[in-house]
Amino acid sequence: MKIMKHDPIICAAAKFAYNKESNGISYEYQTIYKSLNSVFPDTKFIDVYHNSGVDKLISYLVSLPKDPRPRVLYIPFLGVLGPSELNKIRSIAEVGIFYLDDTWRQDLVSAYFNYCDWFTTSDPKFKWRYDQRLFKNIRFFPFGYDANQTNLAIRDFSERDIEISFVGARNDYRHFVIEQIKKAGIDVTCYGAGWPNGPLSPDGFLNIIGRSKLSLNLSNSVQWDLRHLLKKPLSIARNLKSGKKFEQFKARHMEIAALGACQLSFYSVGLEHIFNIEKDIILYPTPDELPYIINSLKDDEAEKIAENARKTVAKYSYQNQFRTIFG
Repeated sequence: MKIMKHDPIICAAAKFAYNKESNGISYEYQTIYKSLNSVFPDTKFIDVYHNSGVDKLISYLVSLPKDPRPRVLYIPFLGVLGPSELNKIRSIAEVGIFYLDDTWRQDLVSAYFNYCDWFTTSDPKFKWRYDQRLFKNIRFFPFGYDANQTNLAIRDFSERDIEISFVGARNDYRHFVIEQIKKAGIDVTCYGAGWPNGPLSPDGFLNIIGRSKLSLNLSNSVQWDLRHLLKKPLSIARNLKSGKKFEQFKARHMEIAALGACQLSFYSVGLEHIFNIEKDIILYPTPDELPYIINSLKDDEAEKIAENARKTVAKYSYQNQFRTIFG
């Protein structure tokens, strides 16, 4: 791993998932910060969601020499840094905002636009989403994965002992899809909040996908399949309240590919700008077609698709992308 010299970098985010210690270490700390730190080892992490965390960030920045200019990578899940704090920070440091799910959080993007030097987008078709006023500040960063952790978890395809996995929180629609697959006599190993197996630790996640031959990437957006809604009518109210009105490119697309499993996924706009469809990833038009696809797919075909995908996403490791942004 090449270590790079750099201006001071401070990662400002929540150390615990959704700022609750009981939820365990956050993705922001475990994957994003640790990946950044592996390339730029002097990077400092400050939990701005912790009590006095914002004051700690500002005090630390003030203590640094003015030259070279520090860089702050702020990863918000809620807008804990307000305009006054960000104006103060920008007077002494460059501020970049790393968005997780910016396509679903356009209100946050708009609110922060005038208070950062740049921001990231995971949307492969971001030129459609952002006008010229916003476009000048965008850095395309289509999620990624920690190459160090991922490489330790990968197994040869012949040694994988899980035929089909799904890792992600249970919701009524995802449960409906899994039940449709099981009705066809196909077993799916499910992990995540709400499933009987429960959620996984970060290492557990890597282990399960690294042991899987096939891994499902199921939508977490609003779904209007009438069969699902008739069984779970409360989902209609949830759909109406949800901000997830359309599909988006997700971290899971990268993670499954990097961990060497053959991925069966929903379609989101721009997916073809990352993957070669059918060569790197298999898309299912409807959940009803998943059993047919799974039963038709031979092991050697799945292995080849998985191998292609690993090569395709190699350039998108967090380490490689952070070298581009901060190098």
